[in-house]
Amino acid sequence: MGVLALGVIGCSDPEPQVIDMNEVAAEAGLSEDDYVVHENGAIEIKGSEDNSTAENKVLWYQDDLSEPVETVGMLDGKAILASAGLEPAEVEDSVDTEGKPKKLYIMNDESPLSAWFSHSPNNISLNWYMYSDEPKTTEYSQQSLKDAYKLARAMAGREGADAVMYLSNGGKYRSKPVGGHPATGQCNNGICFIHIDLKS
Repeated sequence: MGVLALGVIGCSDPEPQVIDMNEVAAEAGLSEDDYVVHENGAIEIKGSEDNSTAENKVLWYQDDLSEPVETVGMLDGKAILASAGLEPAEVEDSVDTEGKPKKLYIMNDESPLSAWFSHSPNNISLNWYMYSDEPKTTEYSQQSLKDAYKLARAMAGREGADAVMYLSNGGKYRSKPVGGHPATGQCNNGICFIHIDLKS
């Protein structure tokens, strides 16, 4: 029997949407033996029995889409942040590889494990962390993962949330479309990213 979570998607008078978390997990490449769906809709990834590392014991946050986030697309970095309800702690101005203006938004300047988001007319990068070697790093990592979900949903709705979930569970993107643009991403040793090419 599947576990259903009630989610709300959209901006003005959003309609409730029933989300089958088992379907979401299947889309993320997980078999039924790989995870457990809890009553609140969170998905816990099972670790192998012979691997008792702390990382496998962490119940990593999974966005059940119940918090409304308006999908605003990828062209305006400030609109993405506003829709996600996030106020960056630090903003840095620079240029991308083609000389176009780029802004780097760091969500929390009190932690080196903060999610960060860079935006230029040519590309977007979203980074988050999944470290669990001690309680404080796990706490900061969980927050960075939550922020990544919100930003991804502001950019590409359910498709953005699915991308973060897929990558966080060990998947890789190689020019896979997200929000109509090719994306590359993966997690490696607790560092996760998705890079979206807006030129294509």
